[in-house]
Amino acid sequence: MSESTELLLHTASRIFTDLSTVEQVNRLEQGEWAQALWDALEENGLASAPLPMERGGSELGLGDCVALLKLAGYHAAPVPLAEHWLAGLALADAGQALPRAALTIAPPDGAGDSATGTRRCVPWGRTLAVVALGGVDGQRRLKLYPRAVIVKEGANLAGETRDELNLAQSAFSLEAASSIGCMDWLALGALLRSAQMAGALQRCLALASGYALERKQFGRPLAAFQAIQQELALLAGEVAAVDAAVDAAAEAAQNLHGVADALFDIAVAKARASMAVESATRIAHQVHGAMGFTYEHRLHHYTKRLWSWRDDFGTEVYWNTLIGRKALELGGAGLWPFITRLGSTASA
Repeated sequence: MSESTELLLHTASRIFTDLSTVEQVNRLEQGEWAQALWDALEENGLASAPLPMERGGSELGLGDCVALLKLAGYHAAPVPLAEHWLAGLALADAGQALPRAALTIAPPDGAGDSATGTRRCVPWGRTLAVVALGGVDGQRRLKLYPRAVIVKEGANLAGETRDELNLAQSAFSLEAASSIGCMDWLALGALLRSAQMAGALQRCLALASGYALERKQFGRPLAAFQAIQQELALLAGEVAAVDAAVDAAAEAAQNLHGVADALFDIAVAKARASMAVESATRIAHQVHGAMGFTYEHRLHHYTKRLWSWRDDFGTEVYWNTLIGRKALELGGAGLWPFITRLGSTASA
């Protein structure tokens, strides 16, 4: 890790520690936008970090973006940093200037063939300008909606807004050709969300391990009991597996030829992160006992996000199906060389 990257992550950690507080995350559930946190991210260049320099960014590499989003997930940062990056990258790719405001995205619909129509589960859709991708007659298009028409307000389990928008009845301020396909956009979103999930899983492990060391039962810390040790070891295994899968996907996307060539690796990362949610959250709450189910304890900030993010940018079934199809396509003889191709590329 370079010195500049270490400085960047240190800055991000300080911002999240100071401003992604218990109170601020709780206020999110009341619909309050974390303006102070977002302002700090913008002032320190983190909100635009992956963007080209000519668009005000610092061209942060994908691996470093993943590391930063792990921190955001670790602190349950109540801002749409991943969505803003996706929207900004799409606008920059289309050669468009970015508005001086936070952005969100309208996830592609089932057909992925239009930048209009009704879009469900749009993050922060009632608050932020919305970028939508689609295409008509094979031509990829991008549209920016300063304020979209809300069909129904909603929220996920963690209290993050997820609204249904009618883009067909919304006025757009910008339309441009785009070279980004909906599938590539979905895959990049899946990788960024997987990074946030990896960070949230790390925090669950940290909270459970810390509680097991502090809490005493029968005169001994919970961590001294073999049953607790076994559960924590299983949780640590889930965290390590997700962390490795996310890092491998980021490396593949960065060292090969972008997201399209790393689609398999991203599918593995998102599927593995989603698969870990059930067992990881169960163990974390069981170790905490009744304390872990109270609203006052911070564990729920992470477990509820994990359950909510599990289905974002493609469900576990969706990505596992893609993995299975790729395995069948490659056949027995071709699967292992394909999986290990990244190592061969690096050594070459």
